[in-house]
Amino acid sequence: MILYAWQIIDGTFQRVYVLDNATSVIWINRFQDSGYFEIYTRADSELLAILAAHETYWTREGKDDNVMVTEAVTLKTSAEDGAYITISGNGAECFLSRRIIPKQTVWKGKTAEFIIHALVTENIGADASAPRRVSRISNGEWLHDTTETIDKQVTGKNLLECIKELCTEWEYGFKMIQSGGNFTFQLYKGTDRSYNQSTNDYVIFSPAWDNLGDTEYTRDKSTQYTAVYVAGEGEGSARTIISSTLNNFTGLRRRELWVDARNSSSTTESGTLAPTVYAAMLSQQASETIDNSRETVTFEGEVLDTSSYIYGTDYELGDIVQVENEYGIRAAARVTEIAEVEDESGYQLRPTLEEWSVN
Repeated sequence: MILYAWQIIDGTFQRVYVLDNATSVIWINRFQDSGYFEIYTRADSELLAILAAHETYWTREGKDDNVMVTEAVTLKTSAEDGAYITISGNGAECFLSRRIIPKQTVWKGKTAEFIIHALVTENIGADASAPRRVSRISNGEWLHDTTETIDKQVTGKNLLECIKELCTEWEYGFKMIQSGGNFTFQLYKGTDRSYNQSTNDYVIFSPAWDNLGDTEYTRDKSTQYTAVYVAGEGEGSARTIISSTLNNFTGLRRRELWVDARNSSSTTESGTLAPTVYAAMLSQQASETIDNSRETVTFEGEVLDTSSYIYGTDYELGDIVQVENEYGIRAAARVTEIAEVEDESGYQLRPTLEEWSVN
């Protein structure tokens, strides 16, 4: 795997190093989070000097739009094995984690897509204040995939975490696409390639097809809540408390969670929200919390025969594929992560399949 190191020097995005002999490379892209990378290579004085000079970005040959950002560099020397450098970090989506949402921000009757783009523009993009603005970051094309609107109030949250929450709820993926040293924040949705549809060609991962090896299927109820109480402003009996409950979860199946939302205020910079609007906002938060607190069902598998389906041709990150295991469980699962690993054993592609939906 040929890797290129880039830096911003005198305002220009410049390639400063070519690495073509790394001992191992791990390159992970994620559907609803920033990616991750790790390079393990023999120590090189020139590379160490470059890494110390400026923030360093990494791309792979032929894939300059997919950028990783150096966060940590470790030099380890050994009399027996020699000296090695480990370089690690996150995808360019991690730029979003460098901002919080410092002032109270309220949206009424807006689509999730509108809110997500506004969060980027106002906190790191064109409309951010001068010390926080990054002129290299802009929003990409809109999907306009829904007219359904929500009410949302945000204060003090990390920008990346807030966007991840909204994307999880509305089934968006997001990425930072690099071109000429500029980064475009882009929302996208995967294609359904499971048995749940009849428009697209199926993509099936199964031992029966000899394209799925070691797998792990997990059901976890430890973080599940079936009833959520969101407590907003006010004191004592005058405090505004809104609840959301999943149907048919009673008795021992009922698991309750208390959410302190005092920072969600009906008093905003543009005026005071009507009680019904404020209650609707808390109700939205309760619904989001309960949606994010359901039983966790995950499935992970390793592709054995990449000639069966070619990543980037037959399926993409975010697509919904069909999974069948040897125990008769059939389900549609989303490709939430693609890990590409190259080391002395060769190249491997490892998709992570989550959001298990039995069909």
